[in-house]
Amino acid sequence: MPDKLRGHDAAVAAYDTAHGYEGGIDALAKRMGHNVNTLTHKVNLRNTTHHLTVRDAIEMQWQSRDYRILHAMADELGYVCVRATPVHSDDDPVDTLMRMQMAFADYVQALGEAWTRRQGGVSRNQMRKAEHHAAEAAASMGHALAMLRDMMREEPKA
Repeated sequence: MPDKLRGHDAAVAAYDTAHGYEGGIDALAKRMGHNVNTLTHKVNLRNTTHHLTVRDAIEMQWQSRDYRILHAMADELGYVCVRATPVHSDDDPVDTLMRMQMAFADYVQALGEAWTRRQGGVSRNQMRKAEHHAAEAAASMGHALAMLRDMMREEPKA
């Protein structure tokens, strides 16, 4: 696994999601149908008695549309998350190939901009932009593979 900065783990992401929600943790708890005190305890990084369940974490992300927990969990395990819904191209292989190449070009451009303008290091915005375009490129590749898979002929019967 590549070297990475530790600290923004899934527990921190849960805390940030709950407290970063517009209207605060009170609004998120209400939207989730949870008691605000219970949710506050569950995301408290120093609390050892209340624990956020997997279902709670999914509901927090669903209601907040903030997927930091998902990405932090994947990162802790050495994975990345890619959005499952790629851009569709009406099942035209040429259009799919062109969209995939354009997405990859956007990714390369984001990398190039970050590398050439990194006085003092790469900024958070540059990193977010590169991550966004990497995910879009990966989603485009997934769509191309799905289209190709749909075109597979049946195996001959033995």
